[in-house]
Amino acid sequence: MTSPAQERAVALAAAAGLPLAPGRAAIAGALLDAWLGPANELSRKMSAAEHTTLLPATVFTHPSFDDDA
Repeated sequence: MTSPAQERAVALAAAAGLPLAPGRAAIAGALLDAWLGPANELSRKMSAAEHTTLLPATVFTHPSFDDDA
């Protein structure tokens, strides 16, 4: 029988088009469950009014297609 955590891992892997080897759903599900609560807590914290002006310390940029010329 699969747990809800395993079912979430399988569903997320399928939605992302990622292969999930048999037996890995339990491991992935446990990791997702361990991360989900803290990730939601951080999201709520960073959505608070006092944090709306904060910017990320790391900025990802994409090169322009003009740079290839």
